[in-house]
Amino acid sequence: MLRWLDEMSLFEPGMEGLRQYLLYPGGIFRFAGTFLTQLLYYPALGAGVLVLIWLLCGWLTKIAFRFTGCTMPLCYLIPFCLLVSILQLDEAALSFESQGYVFYNTLGFTFSLAAYCLFSALHCNVYAQGAVTILLPLLYPFAGFFALLPAIMCIISLCMKTKGNKQIASFVMSGISLLLVVVTPLLYYRYFTGTTIDNDYLYLKGLPELTMNDYDWYLWRPFAVAAVIFLLLVFLPAFVDVKKLNSSKVMKWGGIGLFCLGILFSVSADGKKSEQYRATVLMLNAIEDREWNKVSHIMSLTKESPNYTMCVLDNLARAYCGRERKSIGNMTTVSSDFRHNEDFTITAFVNVSVNHNMGRFNQSHRWATEQNVQYGNRAYFIKYIVRNAIMNGDMEFAKKFNRLLMRTMFHRQWAETMNKYIENPALVSTLPDYDFLMSLRTEEIMRGE
Repeated sequence: MLRWLDEMSLFEPGMEGLRQYLLYPGGIFRFAGTFLTQLLYYPALGAGVLVLIWLLCGWLTKIAFRFTGCTMPLCYLIPFCLLVSILQLDEAALSFESQGYVFYNTLGFTFSLAAYCLFSALHCNVYAQGAVTILLPLLYPFAGFFALLPAIMCIISLCMKTKGNKQIASFVMSGISLLLVVVTPLLYYRYFTGTTIDNDYLYLKGLPELTMNDYDWYLWRPFAVAAVIFLLLVFLPAFVDVKKLNSSKVMKWGGIGLFCLGILFSVSADGKKSEQYRATVLMLNAIEDREWNKVSHIMSLTKESPNYTMCVLDNLARAYCGRERKSIGNMTTVSSDFRHNEDFTITAFVNVSVNHNMGRFNQSHRWATEQNVQYGNRAYFIKYIVRNAIMNGDMEFAKKFNRLLMRTMFHRQWAETMNKYIENPALVSTLPDYDFLMSLRTEEIMRGE
């Protein structure tokens, strides 16, 4: 599944790519997250880097809130939330701009922790803490929500901890910062040269581009829990002595309990993912590798009843293997669950992959282009745009999109292979299943599709 998330993303290096991301608050994390998503091409490598960032996140929590001993399990509550946000991702990855999703949320929350860690390190100087508190909201154009969150944490902490003659100064600086938290996003979008829809969820910019509808709530939940945990940890010193808590036997078992609860939360999030979606991704990977027998074998292993998408992919494999196809005339794709509605998988997978492998290159090109425009450049769809253009003999068009893959870290090898056919069209006839596909291509032309 991690490998598949790399296919649903595309990193475009250079200043032009960076400028596109910086048009929106939090774009710097999305740019960095999209870069790191390339590492998921080798899932163990990508997951390893992700775990290292989570360990950094835990260490920053330890430093910021001075946790030791029995309170150490509290340091990993935020990483658990971020793990859940990835494990629960399913068909939703197809229906919003999810490039860099696996990494950019982690980078954003780690930045928030680092900012608060800096604030805590200046505990001997109220004015330095106030300066940090005022500066953070001004970083909204670059960090979005991940600048506002630590600003609020700093405001709370500054108001709670300051005593004596410096109390008035701390309240004044906190008030200025709170005003900036409210006003900075409004001013930014007042002079932002975008559309009115960009104002939606003004104070949440930087988080995934989701909606507040019921079918998106499960995707919001981990981020909401993480933000609440941050605020609770800030309030904690007001109610308990953290030094005593670090050696408390009650906290020892409570911390272990919270850690185990985090594990159960993560397992539960992964278990809710549709097995049909998992199987669809595996079947598509097998199609990419031209392992047609494996496609049917994967479907036979699923415990859930196969859905329409899976049956279409299975019939495609059966056609290539010379086996009888199964009837799917009575199957329906209607679902009451918006996020699990098969319309997403049909337009993204069936209409792109199946049409190409049936020789319907124009149909495949149409859907690949439409998906690529609607949800942002993605390696998976660009590959099919290149393939369809090559099969249609439009080498200039193929070169234009293949150039995007040539600039990536790991898809470059695939692009270099395709470039051989683009530079020497006579080699196209040596492509796998070329004769079979071209015979079907004739049918597509005759039907005017």
